[in-house]
Amino acid sequence: MFVLKKLILLALMSSLTLAACGNESEDTGNEESTDTSTEETTEIEDSTEDENQSGEVYEIGDTAQIESFEWETEYEVTVNSFDQVQDYNGQALDEFVGNAPDTSFLGVVNITIKNISDEPIVIGEYVHPDVTEGTREGGDQFLFDLSEEDLSKELQPDEEATFDLVYTMVTDAEEGQYSLKFENGMPTETVYRLPIE
Repeated sequence: MFVLKKLILLALMSSLTLAACGNESEDTGNEESTDTSTEETTEIEDSTEDENQSGEVYEIGDTAQIESFEWETEYEVTVNSFDQVQDYNGQALDEFVGNAPDTSFLGVVNITIKNISDEPIVIGEYVHPDVTEGTREGGDQFLFDLSEEDLSKELQPDEEATFDLVYTMVTDAEEGQYSLKFENGMPTETVYRLPIE
């Protein structure tokens, strides 16, 4: 009888031990599942960042091929020069910006746009360059009135146009530079570095 009770007790203890092990393996499985889920989420976030920004930053003088995200049409951009001036075409900075701080200037970006698609394009409908201080998000528009005539031009396939875009900027911008962004915030975003002297 004593032996029988002992055997029953051992059997119960074995069952409890197996149940505990089973729970542990289930918990471990859950932890592994959670880890895998976290890794998948991280991979998705990383691929989204890659999709929105290739990481390549172009310099003045470089030519970049860009796709209009909205129109799915390709064009080519060359940033020829970037000048810091206090007046443009005889108009002083104060005429563009009221009560401008001492650190303000007009940033004149000379660009060449080439239509490399098979269809005619109107420059202003396809090309949307913004500037940001340093590398931050968002962006400031150029002074439209100064470029309206050039932006309204229609480019035939393989035709190009060279003109100025004028922005109001400050010398104490973040990181001592501006970023000129085409397709700003889109998966096809292309960035040029505009260093401040």
